Amino acid sequence: MKRTQFYYLRTPNTPVDVQWLILIIVLYINGCRFSLYLQNGSENEPHEIAFVFDARFNFGSDHNKIVTNSKKGGAWGSEDHRHLAFPFHPEQDFRIKITVDDDSFKMKVNGEKFLEYEQKLSMKSINCIRIQNDIVIEEIKLK
Repeated sequence: MKRTQFYYLRTPNTPVDVQWLILIIVLYINGCRFSLYLQNGSENEPHEIAFVFDARFNFGSDHNKIVTNSKKGGAWGSEDHRHLAFPFHPEQDFRIKITVDDDSFKMKVNGEKFLEYEQKLSMKSINCIRIQNDIVIEEIKLK
């Protein structure tokens, strides 16, 4: 079952501080992948997506693979297929912590450093987290 959930980070006119901390606690995954987008607006295909994190359990030819990307002015960047240890398991809880500073996104999974993604867009326009596919969220915090 594909499900899309939107979480607004702030009102559109509120300036972004230099550093954000986003904490996502996931209770359950039951599917072939889940995707997390830091984007402008609550559309499924917005023109601006600062960070895409796609965890692929069994999606097409990808098995236990992480893919990152961004979208600027309606054009997708190149997918970055990361060769990392895959920390996610169906039906197992986990915590994702994303620290956003002025030049990168730093992600931890279950308290362990996982990946860093260079920012390609200004975070000033980002106002929504979109989480897609069959995943159940317990909590999202923005600090």
